[in-house]
Amino acid sequence: MKLTTIQLDEGTKDKLENRKMHPRESYDSVLKRILENERLPSMEEMFQQSDKIRQKKKYTTNEIIEISHGLRAK
Repeated sequence: MKLTTIQLDEGTKDKLENRKMHPRESYDSVLKRILENERLPSMEEMFQQSDKIRQKKKYTTNEIIEISHGLRAK
């Protein structure tokens, strides 16, 4: 296995630390678990879903953000 170095914000590192199942679990294992369990839709999938939404009004940017987060949670 080839190892690499990545830069993380300290807050991101702390969040990863809190997601560990065991204190000695590697960040690599934590990230793999997160990526396997939390599949996010592609932008294309997001646009396809948004095309299906009937728009009865014009949406604000904040409303669009809420809708997109809701779609990602599905």
